[in-house]
Amino acid sequence: MNSGIYLIKNMINGKGYVGSTVNLTNRKYQHFSQLKNNKHHSPHLQSSANKYGLKNFKIGRASCRER
Repeated sequence: MNSGIYLIKNMINGKGYVGSTVNLTNRKYQHFSQLKNNKHHSPHLQSSANKYGLKNFKIGRASCRER
């Protein structure tokens, strides 16, 4: 995957974290590694990952709609 806007989505409650990166593959690894080690910079995302488990989170490109 290349650069762009991405969404980490909690598949249980539908909430998500939006970010942007120049290398989505590396960023995905960084996010999930930090979450696994309880060291993520977002306390909300970390708390949610601790509560629901990483297996309930998916990451992918965010879709945009024009008005």
